[in-house]
Amino acid sequence: MNRLRTAVRWAAALVVGATLVGAGCDAPGGGDDAGNGDARGHGAPVLAFVRPAAGEIVLADATGRTWRGARLKAEPDDVRWSPDGSTLAWIDEEGDASDGRRIHRLDVATSRLRSTPCPCHGVGFLGDEAATLTADGDALLFFAADGKVRRAPLSVPLTDYATIAAGGRDAVTIANSLPEEKAGRGQFEMVAADRSGKVRPFLPAGAPTSFAQGEQSPDGRRIAWASADSGGACWNVGSVRLAAYGVKGRQEPDRPTDAAMTDALLEDRVLVSGLAWAGRGLTVTFGPQSGCQAVPPARFVSYYLRDGRWRFIGSGMLAVGYGRQGRAARLLVPERPAPQKPDEYAFPLLGDLVFTDGRGARHDLGSGVSAFVFTPVEAAGAGAPPTAAQPGRARVAKTGDRGEPVPAHLRALAQRIRDAAEDDDVARLRALCDPCDDETRAALRTSEGRRELVRLLGSHPGRTDNGIVFPGLAAHRCVDEPARDITCTAAQLADIALLDIPVDDSGTFDSDTYNGSVYEPEWEQRLHLKTGAGGKALWVGRIAP
Repeated sequence: MNRLRTAVRWAAALVVGATLVGAGCDAPGGGDDAGNGDARGHGAPVLAFVRPAAGEIVLADATGRTWRGARLKAEPDDVRWSPDGSTLAWIDEEGDASDGRRIHRLDVATSRLRSTPCPCHGVGFLGDEAATLTADGDALLFFAADGKVRRAPLSVPLTDYATIAAGGRDAVTIANSLPEEKAGRGQFEMVAADRSGKVRPFLPAGAPTSFAQGEQSPDGRRIAWASADSGGACWNVGSVRLAAYGVKGRQEPDRPTDAAMTDALLEDRVLVSGLAWAGRGLTVTFGPQSGCQAVPPARFVSYYLRDGRWRFIGSGMLAVGYGRQGRAARLLVPERPAPQKPDEYAFPLLGDLVFTDGRGARHDLGSGVSAFVFTPVEAAGAGAPPTAAQPGRARVAKTGDRGEPVPAHLRALAQRIRDAAEDDDVARLRALCDPCDDETRAALRTSEGRRELVRLLGSHPGRTDNGIVFPGLAAHRCVDEPARDITCTAAQLADIALLDIPVDDSGTFDSDTYNGSVYEPEWEQRLHLKTGAGGKALWVGRIAP
């Protein structure tokens, strides 16, 4: 599930409401006109997804046929499957329900929906019962398939900010907030509670962690959660944590450091936008914070994590999941995100959900999707996904940093320069650089200067009046902030990462105009090619800002 808003909400330590459970009500969950397929004759669902703008939860079977499971009055917070896939449970987003928060349970075979008023926090399955936590942190509430509700007082009362993080086979995981003066801003401890309400810590007891989203493994024995340590509204740093019920310690793998992650420029600010179990491992998607940073698709990078090792599996997805017999689902990052509201940092990205069936056929399941989740049986049967190729820079780019085509004669010269630099052919470089400035010619005589030349020509150029400049940011700076006149493109972000261009803190731009980080390369990080007399391509060295 995509829990970006949850991450920001917990990181900011917003206050939540209190009290207990009222009467429930039943209603039909969907209808034959729901989804983009005929509800009659569909198979058992293998996944569910949320379309918040359309106000619906949609189910899909193994062939890609879809039908509406339930209509929504409020956007769901957590959406969970029961272990056998017979029931779907969710709780309303905090503050999104005008008539009060409710917990909902959908019987997928009968389309019967039970909705119960519930000022409670989080939802997860403990066996076949949906479990949630009272808003005062004093008790668990269990909802059986027959509609009965049972209360289990906790052996150790928890805080008002505590929430169910994930379910399990014999216990549920609870993220219990820690005092800010003790642990810092937005920090939690992870504890487990069984059916009787007995609370046990995940050892080491009281170890702080931030919390944004939790997922139980298909067998109910392990949990994973996304953290989001916050340094402010637009400065969140997310990671992945794992633990097993009844086992000491927890795993805290470092984020990947490969070329894909480097190109995405997520080192200082990063969130987990997708987290799901797939067989014995996890699929994890890292991306920028959509209300604060530029969100080109290439900036979202997905990995498979198993036994502490990361494998890159692709980019351009908000989340990715896998099922049995090669089935897969990908929530694609929109090329043109919908406009955001002013000053809305927790801005949700909605994408198109693409499903691949067991025969490899592609199905477009729906647009405007915020999240999806495979059934536990599907996720348990998933194999390890194939490793994707890392981003490459073997040739000079054909397009500039803003997508414009590079003139063929200038690109050909740039490629000759790069080839000579890679071959350490100083004589050839001196001949090509005959019109260059003295500083550029001097740099060519050093191995470091030639390596820097190769790096510069691996960036994306930008157009000037009569030529091109590497990187394009030397011709026009960019800002890592959404919806601005100079918002960084995916190519510019990759160039910033490649060349390690620092944030421009010189004060040459108006800080009242741009809130995000502005990037412009130094004079030494510039390479200028132009068209000379008779249309000849010339290397003239550096270009002044």
